[in-house]
Amino acid sequence: MKGRGFQILLVCSLVLNVFVVGGLVGAGVMWKQADVQRPVAGLGRGGRLRAAAQDLPQPYRRELRQTVVETMRELRPRIREARAARQEAARLLAEPTLDRAALDAALTRARSADMAVRTGLESSVVRFAGTLPQAERVRLVEALTRQQPRTAAKDTQQ
Repeated sequence: MKGRGFQILLVCSLVLNVFVVGGLVGAGVMWKQADVQRPVAGLGRGGRLRAAAQDLPQPYRRELRQTVVETMRELRPRIREARAARQEAARLLAEPTLDRAALDAALTRARSADMAVRTGLESSVVRFAGTLPQAERVRLVEALTRQQPRTAAKDTQQ
């Protein structure tokens, strides 16, 4: 290979290498961001409860985390029940003929289980808040009621 053919091959190789290096750097950045966004054990990813826990002093934050973890452990059967009901609803929805009554029943079971989970979690947080000094309860309330910025994904869903 001489002259023009070698130059074209060299330029193509250079462009390909730039894309590969850019892809690797981008993947590294995304991986690093995923490490930063890992959920705090038992408090989920980016929700109000997690944000509220961040505003509490460390001992209370740890206690709230333990309360939530224990509550979610106790609520696992209801969580599984809700998941199974949603899967059943999805299966029924994909059937060739729609059985509206069965679909409504599955969705009602899912909604009921979801509400039981939410009620149990809220009750445990309220019990925890009752153990806090008044100043910390105020901080918790302010953190829970603070407006959070909306993400683009949430904007498109509504």
